[in-house]
Amino acid sequence: MRVFVAGATGATGTVFVPEATRSGFELLLHVRPQTAVRSPLAQDPRARVFELNDLAALADAMAGCDAVISFVGTMRDRFTAGDTYASSDVGSARALVEGARRAGVPRLLLLSSVGAGGAGAYLRMKGECEAIVRDSGLRYSIFRPSVLVTPEGAQAGSHGSRRAPPAFGGLLGALGALPGLGAFAEDYKPIPLDVLARAFLKVLEWPKDGAVLTGRDLWRLGG
Repeated sequence: MRVFVAGATGATGTVFVPEATRSGFELLLHVRPQTAVRSPLAQDPRARVFELNDLAALADAMAGCDAVISFVGTMRDRFTAGDTYASSDVGSARALVEGARRAGVPRLLLLSSVGAGGAGAYLRMKGECEAIVRDSGLRYSIFRPSVLVTPEGAQAGSHGSRRAPPAFGGLLGALGALPGLGAFAEDYKPIPLDVLARAFLKVLEWPKDGAVLTGRDLWRLGG
């Protein structure tokens, strides 16, 4: 299976790419030009270096792919470098949908967040990205993990980003032991990026079209 990966150089993509490679997937890896100067992934023969808003380059890179994965996401500490939720997250969702349509790619898997569409700029933005994908006419699956954690020994992302376990992780584990709260705790407890990566791989192999997968689903698929 041939898969185009947007956000390949970030914390999530850095864990996903080796997992997918070991599983035998053929990958095409998107790298932003400003990231290419500091990421060794830019030298990978599978890398394609261009801006996502270059729709001609995007459609060309996606040609022949069976699916697109979006791990694209920015954080507030990168706003000073010019990233915004609108340009990075929402803009990339629109571009990836349009690129997939032009290239005839049938499926898109989107990394979102638990609580998407809720209060606050971040969750409202995630809800907007989900709506773009749902209304795209493509087959889609949406992934809504809670806090992401970089596993021990995994390489940092292109911005030196590693996802550390939050202080409240143990509390959610304790709540999960209470009657009736197990599924809630699984939806909200921190999830290692290798577990998330395996969940993505499982859905690539066994499609869950139209599904919104929460933490309880991701632990079952990737645990």
